[in-house]
Order: sequence, then structure tokens, then C-alpha cells
Amino acid sequence: MMQRLVSSLLPRTPIGSACYATAVSDYGVALKKAAELITPADASIQPKEAGYTTGVPLSTFSRNARIYCPARTPCQSGLGRTVDNASTTPVWKIEFETLSKWTNPLMGWTSTADPLENVGRATLAFHTKEEAQRFCEKHGWSYTVDVPNIRRTVRQKRYAGYGDNFGIKRNGVPDLSTLRSNR
Repeated sequence: MMQRLVSSLLPRTPIGSACYATAVSDYGVALKKAAELITPADASIQPKEAGYTTGVPLSTFSRNARIYCPARTPCQSGLGRTVDNASTTPVWKIEFETLSKWTNPLMGWTSTADPLENVGRATLAFHTKEEAQRFCEKHGWSYTVDVPNIRRTVRQKRYAGYGDNFGIKRNGVPDLSTLRSNR
């Protein structure tokens, strides 16, 4: 409904005309006008309504979704796509449990007939956990939330390594009188 209102309010321009500079502001004006025209009853989507209207099989709604924040990759040293820097990038993802997989005997590829298998690998990412929960509720999916581990800002205790046997910081200068060369 909102999409139809927005498309009807956008200005009509001939094909090929160069009006890209005003497209963003025109779209913003159209969104504001559409929000004024739409009634609150039309705007609210009831829980599970979005899922039923998409035409997916009813077995989809009995599946459990997992909302999680992926761990930082071992090669990543920054905080870019982590919970600590969630204000700039979406970090929460939705994933479904795997139903069944099989392996191709010739090539060794893993295959599945599950249509929801690639939902977590696709670009279905959210800025906050609440956004992901609302999305699941709108589509009628039951979900569980995995809370991520909080990043430690305090450095862990440093354990002694082999090189510390030769350091003088802990015990001071070692006593060398026991050596045969110093007798």
C-alpha cells in the first residue's frame, strides 16, 4: 500500500532525463506525503500477517529462527562489524535450523531442499536485536535470541612464558655464584 502511494506521488519525468540530484529529496517529500495520507489502521501490520501474504508454505511458520550476532572473524582486528560498533553497521542476523542435507557422491557438494537455508547467509541483517525480533514476529516465525559475549576491555592476566625465566624484572638480577665459572 505504502509503495503504491509513494510511486503515485513521485514526479513523472521523461526517460533519460538527468534529474538524479533531486531524486533523493523528491522521494523524501513523497514519503512524507504518503505518511500523511495513510491511516493508522492501514499502516499497522498485524503479527504473522506479512508471512501469510507472501505465499510461503505453511510449514515455514513451524520453524524456529535464531537471532544472533556473528563472532568476529580471526582475521579481523577491528571492531567494524561487531556488537561494539553496531551504530554504523547492521550486525544482528537471522538463521533457521537446518532440516536435512545430503552430499553429492560425485563432487562432494552439500545440497539441501530447504528454502530457508540461505536466509542467514543472505543480506538479512539488522542494526538492533529489537528490529530482528519485530521482523520475526511480523512474519510469524518463533525465535530465540543468542546474546553475544561482551568484549572485555581489561587485558587478561599475563601468564609467564619461557622467556620470562631469563628476565630480571620479577626476581631482580639472578644469583650467578652457583655457576662453575664464577667459583
